[in-house]
Amino acid sequence: MRLGIVGSGLMGGPLGTPIARAGHEVVFGYARTTQKLRKRARNAHGNARAGTPGEAEKDADAILLAVRRSRIEEVPKQAGRSTSARRTPS
Repeated sequence: MRLGIVGSGLMGGPLGTPIARAGHEVVFGYARTTQKLRKRARNAHGNARAGTPGEAEKDADAILLAVRRSRIEEVPKQAGRSTSARRTPS
């Protein structure tokens, strides 16, 4: 399985790490700094890597959006997408 995780902080990192260690491909695709993103992927071991939000989304079997609500509009733009077509009611 290929999992794209957009947001590698308090929720995305702890959820993606055991999945990568179980042998699945995990692409962490967003963090406040590139350094933090690379560190998260390196510490996850297994088949994890750092990438952009677009790389995390590309060819993923599942995508986990794990960012603060205040950044929900910013992240899809980094992936080259618009949020208007994918909004769900809160």
